[in-house]
Amino acid sequence: MYKYIAQSLALFGLLGTTTLFAQPGGQGQWMNPEQRAEQQTAQMKERLALSDAQAAKVHEINLKYARQAQEARQNAEGDWNTMRTQMATIREAHDQELQTVLTKDQWQQWLTAREQMREQMRERRDGQRPGQLVTPPNENPDANKKAKPKKEKKNRGRDANPNGNR
Repeated sequence: MYKYIAQSLALFGLLGTTTLFAQPGGQGQWMNPEQRAEQQTAQMKERLALSDAQAAKVHEINLKYARQAQEARQNAEGDWNTMRTQMATIREAHDQELQTVLTKDQWQQWLTAREQMREQMRERRDGQRPGQLVTPPNENPDANKKAKPKKEKKNRGRDANPNGNR
């Protein structure tokens, strides 16, 4: 159940409205819409070299859709498929509105950056299963290694030949 919640939140974060899960500390899931919009706008301003006028418009857009996303999460009541559909709709509208503010080059840069963030999230999630606890690196490095199966030694003595011939 936790994995589905995390994936839904990660999907939303990675597909356009926030990139907070890729941030150190993983505090994005606990931010309010204002904090999400502020952080995403700051990141976009840095990555896309937004003008102050663009940044102000982008912040308004990010805030609008961060609020809608929070409402969708709160109203999900455990129905993650419906929430995922709502998040996709929110993301599409968010993208359309962002395109009216960003130049074509900035939009392409944003798409590239977003894909890189998705890829980083996939790499971080690799190997996790529902309910699996992830051991922090260097906590117990030997526990994460797979034990190699021992090879059976071949008996090369008298019993090696079942026919008794040498």
